Amino acid sequence: MNEFKIGDIVQMTGNVMTGNVGTVVSVDDSRGLYLVRIDGATQNYFAATDLKTFTA
Repeated sequence: MNEFKIGDIVQMTGNVMTGNVGTVVSVDDSRGLYLVRIDGATQNYFAATDLKTFTA
């Protein structure tokens, strides 16, 4: 699991929260998921296949 690291800015591409942009705040190696914080109150776990590096 090295597609993304803590601090990376990513955009959601899967079925959940598609188009939103957030920051990787944790990596759960055992489950193969990244915890992404979208704003001060919203965060969720995503697989690498549901994320891409955000470019403005």
